[in-house]
Amino acid sequence: MNITYLNSFIETVKQDSISKAAKDLHMTQSALSQQLQTLEKSLNANLLIRSNKGVILTDEGEIVLSYAEALVNLYDNMAKELDKHRRSELEEIKISACNCVGEYLLLCTLHLYKKNHSNIRFSLKTENSKTVIDNILDCTSDVGFIDIADHLKLDEIESFNICSNNLVFIFSSKKNLDKDAITLEEVSDMPLIIGSNRSSIRTITEKLFINNKISIDNLNIEMELDTIESIKASVAADHGVSIVPITAVKKEVYSGVLKTLPLSDATPSCNISMVYQKSRASQPHIKSFVSYIKKFGRETFC
Repeated sequence: MNITYLNSFIETVKQDSISKAAKDLHMTQSALSQQLQTLEKSLNANLLIRSNKGVILTDEGEIVLSYAEALVNLYDNMAKELDKHRRSELEEIKISACNCVGEYLLLCTLHLYKKNHSNIRFSLKTENSKTVIDNILDCTSDVGFIDIADHLKLDEIESFNICSNNLVFIFSSKKNLDKDAITLEEVSDMPLIIGSNRSSIRTITEKLFINNKISIDNLNIEMELDTIESIKASVAADHGVSIVPITAVKKEVYSGVLKTLPLSDATPSCNISMVYQKSRASQPHIKSFVSYIKKFGRETFC
């Protein structure tokens, strides 16, 4: 017996109208009528007397209604119990990741891991690397991914270096730069779109110029933006140029929206590291994920 048809029958009796019941059930009147007819046929009983004024329960309909309500309640309770059971079997792993990892690298890894670990549920937040560290320290997150090594000098935190993420100079396809490479000195004269003071990409970019003896005060900063996505959009609109991780612009370069040039006087990169508290990672489901990242993290990144 179809539980949906019993629900439809109960709603029809409750509304005393097929048209009103169909509206509340978000279906057409003809579809509801077909369901009621099928129910009557399966029970070999006439349940309703239909008229222009509404519907009237038959004696058989009275009997079916009392059982239908009990059956629907039993079904709902069963469904709730099953859902509760399924959710109780799920183990959650809370992840904080810096922008370039959370938005561009980690999603493929989580997808592949979930395929073989159906009992795991991931919750992922993208933050700046400093906030990722704070989330690990206060146990808001179980595992973190950062791109600035300076934040690793903490006794409470275990870290594992996964890979390096190369940075590239990007500019709009609308701009014609007839060069094979570009220097940081040349970049410093261009309208530069850079991350905000809270972003790790800002710190990495500034260190790049400082290490090449170019004063930050002399940079021609056009805009400071919070996310790599907003930086890419602004560069694509030819509002300026920028330096970002190559993994963040693969799609735009492939589609021709953005172009890249190597920096002739630098080979910039940032290290991608996994961080966690050892006490949290002792939990079996988190320990398993941490081990997976150590072994396959680099290969499974998008």
